[in-house]
Amino acid sequence: MEPFTFTCPCCGEEVLGLPDMTYAEPAFARAVPEVERAQRVKLSSDLCIVDGERFFIRAVCRVPVVGAAQDFGWGIWVSLSEENFKRYVESFDDVDQSRLGGMFGWFSNQLPHYPDTLSLQTSVFPQDNNQRPLVYINDVHDDHPLYIEQQSGMAQDKLARIYAENLCGKGPKAH
Repeated sequence: MEPFTFTCPCCGEEVLGLPDMTYAEPAFARAVPEVERAQRVKLSSDLCIVDGERFFIRAVCRVPVVGAAQDFGWGIWVSLSEENFKRYVESFDDVDQSRLGGMFGWFSNQLPHYPDTLSLQTSVFPQDNNQRPLVYINDVHDDHPLYIEQQSGMAQDKLARIYAENLCGKGPKAH
């Protein structure tokens, strides 16, 4: 099968493969004033604790793309209960981390091109061999576009717009 390609609407260049879009921190950590972050936020590349009482892990929310063999990945953060966070941390280096089973979590980033995604209810599934957990939007949100796209796929033109507005290095909004 040929690799998936699309044309960036920003620069007109052909993009080979499916890029992922990631967030360095949960929205709740970013909301802490910068002068207070060192005291209130403990952040690593995979774990975050805010004010000693809000617990987050980095995860992947996969969305199939119509006509592509692989999924688009949103590298996002989800909050867990303190108990589940501790279980996750204790098993972090376990090659069989999926044995933890599914956990309830709250979506903790706002994605572009979607109505409010903060605090969507999710199911979080740890993966083996130090892979980031997979996140699925719970069916209580069955009318939310992100839930619908996880079930039936994202249109290629939407992926191209997300890429152009957030990942293209030549566009006016590139970061």
